Amino acid sequence: MQRYPPGSSLPPNLNTGPRARPGSPRSSSPSFSAAAPTSPRGRIGGSRQLSSGALHHSDSDEEDDRRRPQARKGALPLYSGTRAAGGSGRVLGSRLRGGRLRWVLLGVGVLALLLWKYSPVQDNQAASTATPAELEETVATTKERPIPRPAPPAPQQPKQPPLPPLKIANRPSPPPAPLKIVNVDVHPSSALASSPPPTRNERFLAYSPHSGYHNQRISLENALTFAFILGRTLLVPPVWVGHAIPYISFDKLGRRLEMASKTGLDRCKEFGEGGSKDPVPRECEGYWSWTQVGWEFLVDLREAEKLVPMRERWNQTEAWLEEELELRQGKGKAESPDIYRLKDDTMYQYRFYDSKDDNEPLAKFETRLDITELTQETEAYKLLHVGTLFGTSRLRVFEEANFDARSTFRRAMVFKNELLDEITETIRDRMGGAGRYYGLHLRVGDGIFQKEAKSNMATIWTSLCTNKMKLSEEVCDEMAQASEAKRDPRLRRRALDSPATPSSAIPSSTTPSTSSPFTTETLAHVKRANSRPQREGAYNHAPLPPLPTIKSRQDSPLASSLTCRRPLHTLPHLLPFNAPLFIATDSKLPNSDPNLSIFFDSFPCTFTLGDFASTSATNSEAVEGLTKLNGLRNKDDKVPLGQFLYPQLDAQIAAWGRGLLGTPQSTYSRFAVDVLHQVYHGWEIVERG
Repeated sequence: MQRYPPGSSLPPNLNTGPRARPGSPRSSSPSFSAAAPTSPRGRIGGSRQLSSGALHHSDSDEEDDRRRPQARKGALPLYSGTRAAGGSGRVLGSRLRGGRLRWVLLGVGVLALLLWKYSPVQDNQAASTATPAELEETVATTKERPIPRPAPPAPQQPKQPPLPPLKIANRPSPPPAPLKIVNVDVHPSSALASSPPPTRNERFLAYSPHSGYHNQRISLENALTFAFILGRTLLVPPVWVGHAIPYISFDKLGRRLEMASKTGLDRCKEFGEGGSKDPVPRECEGYWSWTQVGWEFLVDLREAEKLVPMRERWNQTEAWLEEELELRQGKGKAESPDIYRLKDDTMYQYRFYDSKDDNEPLAKFETRLDITELTQETEAYKLLHVGTLFGTSRLRVFEEANFDARSTFRRAMVFKNELLDEITETIRDRMGGAGRYYGLHLRVGDGIFQKEAKSNMATIWTSLCTNKMKLSEEVCDEMAQASEAKRDPRLRRRALDSPATPSSAIPSSTTPSTSSPFTTETLAHVKRANSRPQREGAYNHAPLPPLPTIKSRQDSPLASSLTCRRPLHTLPHLLPFNAPLFIATDSKLPNSDPNLSIFFDSFPCTFTLGDFASTSATNSEAVEGLTKLNGLRNKDDKVPLGQFLYPQLDAQIAAWGRGLLGTPQSTYSRFAVDVLHQVYHGWEIVERG
């Protein structure tokens, strides 16, 4: 049932007249009037009161008068005149009352005009020189004194300069400065950018890139190694960042790469810059979701160029190959006789071996190809074009020279960008410096990583606490149970009711699931079946200096601009968790992500990349380089680059920490742990395949 304001029995703005009694006359077509007369006092005797803007029936006034209770003694009558003449008395009363009301209104208007005209505030000089207190006093006395008589005008005074505006204590801060846009050249700057015309006997290798950045990186590592063994010049495609092209069979992937071009879409640039108010054309949809940059915009290939000659290939068309490499054209629809195409129908169709003595099984691959035989078969062709080269173990390098070359190519994949390196070093130093904080690379945002987030984070927590921090299982379980109880009221009440309950009696989501392929038996480094043993120093290297015992904020290596999220631990066995922790993650809300809660709960001084972008409760000084990063745009297509570079920056900062741990099954995490972390600390990289 609908409720109405106290003191009223009907909803506002509805008819408040009484219902007609049986037999009383009513109009067949009721009308509504907003100007019906009402008493300033409302109805006498405590009946309902109408506001001046309320609507009511005008055909029930006469019946309403007959039902009206008698007015109390001394009260003004609701209507003037008599009722003997039917409605004439009421009409006469309305006219008389209306006349008096007009005279009253006219008098009030004249009084207000005189007060305004002869008020001392009208004097410009007085108004400009009077203090707020004097103005307030003038207004107060003006209300009490009688209306002054007209006085002769005051002599003309020179105009005074206006007073400066009053300062407002809570004036909003000025808007931030507009973002500085910098168009950067993303093309290579070394010999890769200016390749001479091909020589008569020069042979080339091409491959088809696909998928995300790190899949493309693995493909490039294999392509460089493959070109080194074959003795061919490698055609290097640009890096495709953003919306990726998935793997498909050889011919379909080639056509997809050929069509994936922004040629002829120059008009789309103006929409990205906000220079046009017209609707975005259909051909521009998805224009800003991807772009291409040269590999040397992200990494340093100078050492790799000493081993393998390279030529950039920004154009994926067949016509470009024939013209750039001076290939013979095929007759009709026939392909060029200078191209040998090794076509694949599935991603893991071919596995390449550099030695016939290597008897390693194919594993997930379907067909074995010996590189020595492939070299002889393709020697007469100017271009060898293969499909996908993705897969860490696709190339089995048994020969020592080939193994050394592949190590060089993998080390060359370490990120190398001036602005990203500057930001990384700034945040690293604020976190305490190299090896003075723990680093984690946690993927929970999509696909299999979202599905397996709970078990993956449990595995990483156990590895961090027991293997990296060297703490007992009892301490690790205590922190895990405390984190779980913080979010489960039932567990919290149970812990309070029985504090002596063994830790094993409280179930914890941080216990690795027995159904997960990542159990406690796989927490150590996974040493896959490699063609050669790991180099000395990949695992056995000098340890980093120990972290200080942090009992107070003064003991922490963190910069003074950073503030921990919670008070530090005071119990002696929990002091190791006062160490700083940096989490690189694809979680959109890491602070409130339940998959990451155990790390934020256990480490009071946990930080993510977002904490350094602006000032906040955890950071009093924003990192200027992050603002510059937001302003970077590709010079070619005007697509912002910062959106694609944050994951790379995240991994760099985490890799400078100590004891870096990554997410199982993630090629990105594996690269950060096996290559970035090792190179940053001066250790040999961990080889795979």
